[in-house]
Amino acid sequence: MSGGPEWEPIEPPAPKPAGPQPLRLGQVLAIALRILRRHWPVLLLLALLFAGPGALLTAATGMQFTETLIDILPSIEDGQVAADDVITQAELDRAIEALVPYLAATVVAGILTSIGALAFSAVVADDYHARTATLSVALRRCLGRTPSALGFILLTTLIIVGVLLLGAIGMAVAFIILPTSSVTAGGPGVFLALIAGVAAAVAVIYLTMRWAPAFPAMVEEDIGVRDALRRSWHLSADNVWRILVIALLGALATALVASLLSQVLALLLVGGLAPALGLDDSVAESIALALGAILVAPLVPVLMAVLYFDLRARRDPPVPPAGDVTGP
Repeated sequence: MSGGPEWEPIEPPAPKPAGPQPLRLGQVLAIALRILRRHWPVLLLLALLFAGPGALLTAATGMQFTETLIDILPSIEDGQVAADDVITQAELDRAIEALVPYLAATVVAGILTSIGALAFSAVVADDYHARTATLSVALRRCLGRTPSALGFILLTTLIIVGVLLLGAIGMAVAFIILPTSSVTAGGPGVFLALIAGVAAAVAVIYLTMRWAPAFPAMVEEDIGVRDALRRSWHLSADNVWRILVIALLGALATALVASLLSQVLALLLVGGLAPALGLDDSVAESIALALGAILVAPLVPVLMAVLYFDLRARRDPPVPPAGDVTGP
């Protein structure tokens, strides 16, 4: 009605946030896939160099450990374990002897993959700065930061082991000091022990997410262990859930795609190339598993590097030039 009071909003309009806005999950994935597609020759060569040896060792020792377990485990007939089929001490020793190389191969693969993440991050950095990504440049930047990466792995591993030990001590103290019920398998001791175990697991996950941007920061900012810890802690602040979701999605996609590729490659190798080349089926299957892991090795490091540049743009926006005053 003309002449009446003007309508006023119940709440004032929310101000538009200043600075760069965070990339949505779909945008992070799209950028990562674009980088993988654009630089796949360099990324594949880096995966062969860094993920290849560890993948082959892990696949071979894992296959040997699995075959040993299948050979010594009691047989099951009609859903029942054979009463006279008991694992002997010699068979247990065989299982341990097969487990030790597998664990050693897993550690070696983890270290090599972590070093390779530096090279993958260098490729993402070149793409970010519109530079041509080359194998030689990625290797040079990766090897230059390798001592820092090894120090970072050692330090963070010690911290994680310490947290897990504290959790185990807390669980043991809860069991010893507080009463437990043998009838209900519960009681205050069991409850507090469960809380201590869950708290330790949550602490490990939280710390791992806070350290996620460290390797891309090492490559892009050319920094060492102490500065990488500081920068990753700074960049990941208020973004733990976002990093966790992206890391979980990347790990899940890596596992699914690697499994699918390994199955397809195993069919091709075992059914075709293995008989022609005279390879044993287990060797062909190990090669197929390794190739599947190699082909997807760049995915998670590229995602983390893309996320690092996104976090840096928002947490450390560029300072405007002096005298650049903006106003209405």
